[in-house]
Amino acid sequence: MKKFLQKKSKMNTVEGGIADAPLKKKISFFSAMFVVIGSSIGAGIFLKSKAVLDGSHGSLVLAIFTWLIAGFAVIAMALSLIEIASARNDNLSLIGWCKTFNSRFMYKASKNFMFYIYLPLTYFFMPLYFILQLQDGIGVWTHTTIGEDGLASLAPFSFGTSVDWLIWLLIVFAVMFYFVIVSGYSSRAGNIQNMGITLVKFIPLLVAALIGFVYISMNGNVGGAITPGFKPDSSNTNSLSAMTPGFGMFIAMAGIFFAYDGFYVTSGLQTEMEKPEKTPMAILFGLSIVTVIYLVIAISMSMNGSGDFYGFGNWLVESGQGWLFGVINILIAIGILGIINGFAMWAPRFVEDLIKEGELPFSSKFKNNLNPNRPKVGILYSIVIATPIVLIFTLMGVFGYIPGGYEGAGYGSGMESLYNFADLMANWAAIFTFGFIVMSIYGCLRNRKTKLIKTDEKKYFKPMAIFSIVVMSIALFITSFAPIFDLMAIFYLKDLSSDEIISRVMLVVVLILFILLTFLPTVIEDYISKKKTHHR
Repeated sequence: MKKFLQKKSKMNTVEGGIADAPLKKKISFFSAMFVVIGSSIGAGIFLKSKAVLDGSHGSLVLAIFTWLIAGFAVIAMALSLIEIASARNDNLSLIGWCKTFNSRFMYKASKNFMFYIYLPLTYFFMPLYFILQLQDGIGVWTHTTIGEDGLASLAPFSFGTSVDWLIWLLIVFAVMFYFVIVSGYSSRAGNIQNMGITLVKFIPLLVAALIGFVYISMNGNVGGAITPGFKPDSSNTNSLSAMTPGFGMFIAMAGIFFAYDGFYVTSGLQTEMEKPEKTPMAILFGLSIVTVIYLVIAISMSMNGSGDFYGFGNWLVESGQGWLFGVINILIAIGILGIINGFAMWAPRFVEDLIKEGELPFSSKFKNNLNPNRPKVGILYSIVIATPIVLIFTLMGVFGYIPGGYEGAGYGSGMESLYNFADLMANWAAIFTFGFIVMSIYGCLRNRKTKLIKTDEKKYFKPMAIFSIVVMSIALFITSFAPIFDLMAIFYLKDLSSDEIISRVMLVVVLILFILLTFLPTVIEDYISKKKTHHR
């Protein structure tokens, strides 16, 4: 979470919130707009641009259309959340919105998801993405060679052992513990780190936005790697995403949602603004600027045919500019640390809000020890829930999954499978997160009729809510249904490799695991409660 959330976490108290802050402490329209930009823009574009181009079957036009539709859906969602957020003033975010506008069961599900899945998995895949970019960056100086033909052989840094994954796992834990403890405990330390990271995180965005156009001016569209329009792949019909560009487009949106993840913290901006009535325009302009930036970068990185920054590696090395490739990847890695830093500032505080409401195990034992400024209890809970899950999912990725698109890249023993598994976790986490936000918007839309909950009603709410619900629901349904369809297709396809079968089975296994962790705790909790009542 970015600057706005950090400021909010620091200023909120148990009794009141930033809405009561003096006017001089509130922010201007342009400051609010930059808060929106800072809360939404990050390293996600570098991690998911390739998936969008692949999902669009290599069509640049369709990829652009996908970014525009998804971007506008996010803007519509953010504008809808302004009315929703007006009903609460705490750190619970989508959990609080579900509690206010949806059923008890849906509220409990959102709470379970955020605590048992989203929190620990963020400390799983985000440090891995940091390591991924670090390996790419350092590899330029340690593992790159130039052959006699003048062509570069680019490889990421690795330790070259049979247990590289274990070494990197220890580094994942080191990153996690550092930010959970330091940033979680001290918002001042977190803010200082955020300021330093913010100074460098926009450099890769600027370079990535320019380098593709320089590349294309010097090389042309090499090999016709991308097409301006849709070019159907009739030879590949063994999965739902490959059958039509429409399915692939909506499935690719999951990656775009991941790139925007964090935008929803801006929904409470109106309590911080000097002129709250300008909040919608600040969010509209801010997210529109983010969408344009993402679109330019996505187009630029598509010029090499792969859709990601790594595709420029060999060209830069052969051009004698390999240092630039290394530096940019390291700066991207630093930007990812900023995401972890912001999340670590927020997570212990939302955990303590849940404990205050008695929603987590052993809450009654810790209720009197809560401190929103020094959330020691929230830090303890974060470490206890994240450590075993990070370990378990690492073992699942290394020993139970496949390398996929990372195969043969040279990231080291077990790492290619682990990175591919991390991609899967990140996508599913984004899908579930946006799913709960959609449910909150739907609940608020119903509240317009019932008037059971008092909100600051906005004229634009209904059209924005309906548009975001429709687009998001289609994308989420197709993305969730695709792995089930692909798994069933195994029985009708005879030419699938063992890796493809493992991949399809694991996709569904992870989906089932997410569903169980989201809904099963409530079922168990209700069963235990009923048993206790019956015995009394």
